[in-house]
Amino acid sequence: MRGRLWISVLAVALACCSRPPSREFFVLRENAEYGDTYSFSLDLDDSTRTYSLDFFTRLERDAFSEFPPEDIILDLRWFSPSDSILTDTAFVKVRDLAGSSYYSRDLITPFSPDLDLPEVGEWRLKAKIVNDSEEILGLGIVLRYD
Repeated sequence: MRGRLWISVLAVALACCSRPPSREFFVLRENAEYGDTYSFSLDLDDSTRTYSLDFFTRLERDAFSEFPPEDIILDLRWFSPSDSILTDTAFVKVRDLAGSSYYSRDLITPFSPDLDLPEVGEWRLKAKIVNDSEEILGLGIVLRYD
């Protein structure tokens, strides 16, 4: 009986020390570069893992005002560990509603279920909101790995 308890405690301790299956980062609007460019550092140093990436945001409005009706357009700049630059475009879709109240809407949109970048290491991502709006509280990412 005592041996089973010890094994259970050890298993829980090891699980607590293991890497989480996902990481979330959120940058508030007031912390964005130039007011519309959001920066993230992504540790993609394990070539044996599969990574996926989602974008999320929260829209907030005043009473009786409208939420932005169009998808949020992101101009992406990926900076590799060797400082090469890749560009892409992404959309946070207004139909991808994750939660809402009268004053706010939470949106999350999958970007890449299999993020396949040409180098391993620390990547920097800069996402500029092309059609920026005052209702956007900030921008976040969810990096998942297995």
